[in-house]
Amino acid sequence: MASIYKCLAGLGVILISPVVVPALFWGRFLCDLLHLELPPGIDQPLKLLFYHLLLITTMVLGKILETLGICSDLSLLRLVVDGIPPWRDSNLLIKDLVVDEVPLRIYQPKWPPAGKRRGILYFHGGAGTFGSIRAFERVCRYIAKKCDSVVVSVGYRLAPEHPYPGQYSDCLNATLYFMRNLDEYHVDPALIILGGDSCGANFATVICQILVNKRDLPKKTIIFGRYHTKLPRS
Repeated sequence: MASIYKCLAGLGVILISPVVVPALFWGRFLCDLLHLELPPGIDQPLKLLFYHLLLITTMVLGKILETLGICSDLSLLRLVVDGIPPWRDSNLLIKDLVVDEVPLRIYQPKWPPAGKRRGILYFHGGAGTFGSIRAFERVCRYIAKKCDSVVVSVGYRLAPEHPYPGQYSDCLNATLYFMRNLDEYHVDPALIILGGDSCGANFATVICQILVNKRDLPKKTIIFGRYHTKLPRS
C-alpha cells in the first residue's frame, strides 16, 4: 500500500513540477533581485545570481521530494550539482584512474612543454557531502589550460555514506600517489600545488600539515583556495 501512495505522489510531482519549479525559481529570483546585495567588483554577477537561485530552488524542491518519500534532498542536490558534461576538449589529455579506491581524473595539456610542468591537486568543495569530479570538470580543464599544468581532480568519497575522516584519508592517499609518480606526468617536484574550494581548501590545508613530516616527498608545496570550516585539532 505504501508503494502505491509513493507512486501516486511521484505522479503528482511529475504533473505539477512544470508549474511549481518555475514558480519557485522566478519567485526567488524576483525576491533576490530586489533585496540581494552583491559585493562590488564581482565578475559576471548575473551568472552568480542564476547559480544561487538554482541552488536554492534545488534545495527547496529536494525537501518536498524527501517529505513525499520519493528521494532524499541530498540525492537531488548531487544530481543537479553534477550538471551537464562538457564537450570533448581537443587540447587536453584526460585520464581516469582509481588509486586505493579513490577515483582520480588527470588533465594534461597536449602541447609540448618548455620544461617540466607544475602539478596541481584539486579537492572540490561541497561540505564533504556533495560535489564530484564531474561537477568540477570545467574548473579543472580551465586551470590545466590557463596555467599549463597537470591537474589532478580527486573524487573523494562522500558523507554520510563514508563518514569522517574518510574524506581526508582519500585526499591524502591521492596526494601521496601523485607526489611519488611525478616523473610519469613530467611534473617538477618543486612546483606542487594543493588547493580546492570550500571544504576542499580545508582538506588541502590539513594535508600540507601532514606532509611536513614526510621525509620522502618534495617540501616546496603551495596551498591555494578558500576554506570556511574549522581545522580539526591535531
